[in-house]
Amino acid sequence: MDQEKEYSVSGGRAVPLPKRRRGIGRRRVLKYGLAAAGSGGVGSLIWYLLRRNAVGDAPTAEIFKNDAPPEDLWRLWQKRGWVKEAYHYLKLGRNVQCRVCPNHCVLENGDRSHCRNKVNRDGVLYSLAYGNPCAIHIDPVEKKPLFHFLPGTPSFSLATAGCVFRCLNCQNWEISQHKPEETKNARGEEFRLRPGVESVSGDQMGRLSLFPEDLAALAQAANCPTISYTYSEPVAYYEYTYDSCKAARARRVRNVMVTCGSIEEESLRDLGKYLDAVHVDLKGFDESVYRKLNTGSLGPILNTLKTLKSMGIWLEVINLVVPTYTDNIDTIKKMCGWLVENIGPDCPLHFSRFSPLHKLAHLMPTPVEILLRARSEAMALGLRYVYVGNVPGLPEVVDTFCPKCGKVIIRREVFSVLKMNLQAGKCKFCQTPIAGVWS
Repeated sequence: MDQEKEYSVSGGRAVPLPKRRRGIGRRRVLKYGLAAAGSGGVGSLIWYLLRRNAVGDAPTAEIFKNDAPPEDLWRLWQKRGWVKEAYHYLKLGRNVQCRVCPNHCVLENGDRSHCRNKVNRDGVLYSLAYGNPCAIHIDPVEKKPLFHFLPGTPSFSLATAGCVFRCLNCQNWEISQHKPEETKNARGEEFRLRPGVESVSGDQMGRLSLFPEDLAALAQAANCPTISYTYSEPVAYYEYTYDSCKAARARRVRNVMVTCGSIEEESLRDLGKYLDAVHVDLKGFDESVYRKLNTGSLGPILNTLKTLKSMGIWLEVINLVVPTYTDNIDTIKKMCGWLVENIGPDCPLHFSRFSPLHKLAHLMPTPVEILLRARSEAMALGLRYVYVGNVPGLPEVVDTFCPKCGKVIIRREVFSVLKMNLQAGKCKFCQTPIAGVWS
């Protein structure tokens, strides 16, 4: 491939960029930098141009310099099948820019991405998070949480290492803030998980491979109608998520993505062809708080929500109410108003109680009265299905009520469905349609 040109790579197919869309390659950076030498700004200008978005103006995320795996580990990773060329990225001469999420990581040879999962090796962007989950479990779908999507059914759930965010309150930071190499062992004997395996030991989990076709077959064999890509961030293991969703769809297993929503629209629309439900963690509604709490940005999350709505994918939203960060009632009201106007009153909203974790262990849990007020305000603004999570024993806040007659449609206890009063997706008592995917 001509290294002097710039390419967009999607699904392994490289397409030369039109001249008007090309980014700043290394040679062009040097050209512009030398031209500026007379003004004494060459060093800062080169750095500025390298760090800019290749097709826009937003700065890229911080990356890990010269942090690609050493040669011996790279070869072991390849042998296991845990390496995959990235699906959405730009070739900028010998540099690359990932285009899966808004971090827009620009990597020189040997660099590692912000999410820790991708590396530039000789001008090609690779994912190291492929077929190597570090967490596997069968959960009730309510744990995602999804309350209006196949209630009472199990979901085969998995994750790899890595995340596009750096949330101070992350509950799964042991995997989300680590490299794939820190959660998996390619030096031991290979262990491939397929249908028929009864149990997995801790040692086997570290060596385990679970490739998309095996994952889909395993979920089917376990009588799980869905696979959930969850726990860390499926955008960070996009290639594995995409191929697994495609394999699952071929077997009529449905796909659930549990995500922070920080993903580029092109990547989302490609993946969305195989998604059946998405749970988006809307981590606040204030840009400065988003930056401080999550190192992310609000705008792309809102665009993700609108894109999912336009694609007809079932969508539920969760908002973790973190004391001193996202517990401002006026801001919560703005968020709810936006959801009603842009996503619709039938979008379920889950307010979740914060527990002291990770880098916010010094904070107290969210006061229950704040959660109840948030729920009340959300319903007053027009949202029909509003829930409160992580507060066991609080009556009615996890139950689904008919928006017309007010009777209980689904009675729950934590993540268990105790009673359902649904008939063909309608209220058993007054025949009002209840928004959701019920069969």
